[in-house]
Amino acid sequence: MMQTIADDIWGLPCLAYHVQPSLTAGTRDAFERLQRIIAEQWPEPLHLCPLHGLHVTIYALVPVKAAFDKESYWQAIAEPCRDLLETLCARHEALELQFSRLKVTDTAIIATATEKTGLIEAIRRRIAQDIPPPPGRKPLRYDLIHTTLARYRTAASVPDAVCERIEALPVDIRAPVAKIRLIRETLFPCVMTDDIAGFPLG
Repeated sequence: MMQTIADDIWGLPCLAYHVQPSLTAGTRDAFERLQRIIAEQWPEPLHLCPLHGLHVTIYALVPVKAAFDKESYWQAIAEPCRDLLETLCARHEALELQFSRLKVTDTAIIATATEKTGLIEAIRRRIAQDIPPPPGRKPLRYDLIHTTLARYRTAASVPDAVCERIEALPVDIRAPVAKIRLIRETLFPCVMTDDIAGFPLG
């Protein structure tokens, strides 16, 4: 049995800053179809991210769950972040995320992807290396590219067989990315966002 953790901030106001790839309407539609299949097979109530809020986070510069002066920190790193992203994205080819499997964790059901050009890995590495982390925190180290499709409304014990059945569902979503975005999130999970800057690829 897997013990799930209920999401306690779903739909609440927040303040966060992220680096994200642009996603096409076709990619979001494919994610939504996958969400419906998951919801039909999951035995407990789920929070399903709305269509316009479906996203991939490359790096959480200012995390949602954090207790420090977020605006002051953001003002201190905003210009270096823009410069870093502009440098890495300039003259870089457009890329494609290849989503190929589902993963069930104790907090969410996610779709994982690979990216062949190495740009996402480079962005993550350079931010961790060059941008000072928030007070009292260490730079984030990512081991996955993913989109969160569902979170849990309630804490529950879910049979391993159910998790295995979800993870065995076929996934084949090619997500073209023509731009890297710097966004401000004000309603979790990315239900309300503002674009701060965009860095075209290709």
